[in-house]
Amino acid sequence: MTSRAFPASTNAAPEAGPGSLPGSLPTAAIRGDVPAAWMTWLTTEHYNLQTQRAATIGEANGRASIFLGALSAGLIALGFAATGDRTAGTTTFEVLVLSSLVALGTITFLRCLQIAIDDWDFGDRIRHLRAIYADLLPDLADRLGSMTSDEQAVVMLRPLLNRLQSLLTVAGSMCVITAIVFGGDAGVLSYGLGLSLAWSITIGAVAGASFAALGVRFQTARWVGADLARRASAANAEPDQVLDACAPRQAGLL
Repeated sequence: MTSRAFPASTNAAPEAGPGSLPGSLPTAAIRGDVPAAWMTWLTTEHYNLQTQRAATIGEANGRASIFLGALSAGLIALGFAATGDRTAGTTTFEVLVLSSLVALGTITFLRCLQIAIDDWDFGDRIRHLRAIYADLLPDLADRLGSMTSDEQAVVMLRPLLNRLQSLLTVAGSMCVITAIVFGGDAGVLSYGLGLSLAWSITIGAVAGASFAALGVRFQTARWVGADLARRASAANAEPDQVLDACAPRQAGLL
């Protein structure tokens, strides 16, 4: 078995040659002469990113479970407190319970959205590492498969319902559930203030739909902003400089 030829010293970074990858990967490395220190660094970075992705997924699931558990407990409490007569005390209790659930749901939605964006960023960085593997070790390029793919290939709702794609995430689910609770809270408060049942249901439905619409818009705007920041980072530019290039896509999502 023949051994690979490595540079005599791996302490200093080799100079980049023609055809080098971004990040000063020399042509010698692309041919397969990969220093062991490089591979150690790449695999360590890959492991760290995978660990961070696992942590974000675990936190998102934990927060969603906490919210759903609190929601179940709150609904059970409302069921036990329900009586035939509507009193000020009953209305106050229901509003307090539902308002607390709305607050918890909103916080869960915001944090799950932040976690989802972090997870997407970690996954994108892992994809770039896989591309580096394929360039450093050409023999593995076919086994690693394609490093890039069209985002539209995994879109479940298209093309007219593309704006609702964000509802398929954990954050989107928390947004919808919180919107329903918010609508119920508004309806209960309206009914407690003396409005008719029909008007209370209408107010609750409008409030819930408005909350859901704002949540979808906010989530889409955050995703667009994260994508612009990633494109700017890749181009070594400011986000405003790549905004014009992404304007058609942004207009279609917002």
